[in-house]
Amino acid sequence: LSGWLKISDPRLRRDPFRIMSAEYQVMGKWEHSSGGEIEIQPDSTGRSLIIQHPTVGKQTMEMSKFFLSDGKFDYFGFKGKLEGTNKITWNNGVVWTKKL
Repeated sequence: LSGWLKISDPRLRRDPFRIMSAEYQVMGKWEHSSGGEIEIQPDSTGRSLIIQHPTVGKQTMEMSKFFLSDGKFDYFGFKGKLEGTNKITWNNGVVWTKKL
């Protein structure tokens, strides 16, 4: 995976292909540490993510608002960080683990 661009790379803001690479890393189904499933998919324009969450429901977010320039994610004001390829840890103590 050494060829993967880190989400914190500033080129993400200028190059749609780079954003798509970051999107690919978070796309799919995740298990919420408190129970339930999160699903992240791209929308039909490729500019936004569709996030299905067990407690807040279905949300469409612009990628530029979800992917922060410091390499973290923003979801309803919570900051998350990808750890490895299968875990997002949020600053409220919640963990999303990718389902394989």
